[in-house]
Amino acid sequence: MENKSEPEKTKAKLLKIMLPEELLERVQSYCNEKNMTTQEFATDAIIEKLNLVYKERRKKGRM
Repeated sequence: MENKSEPEKTKAKLLKIMLPEELLERVQSYCNEKNMTTQEFATDAIIEKLNLVYKERRKKGRM
C-alpha cells in the first residue's frame, strides 16, 4: 500500500485587485473552459510574468 503524503501547505495572503469587467469576464470564461479557478489562473499568470522579467534581466546583463 502506498503512503501518499499531503501536499505542502504554502502560507498565503489575500491580494485584492480591481479589474475591468470585460477582462474579468474573459478570465472567468477561460477558467471555466480549462476547469481551473481564477486563483489558479492569477497565480500562474504572475509566476509566468515574473519568469519572463527575470529572463529579460539576465539577457541585458550579459550584453
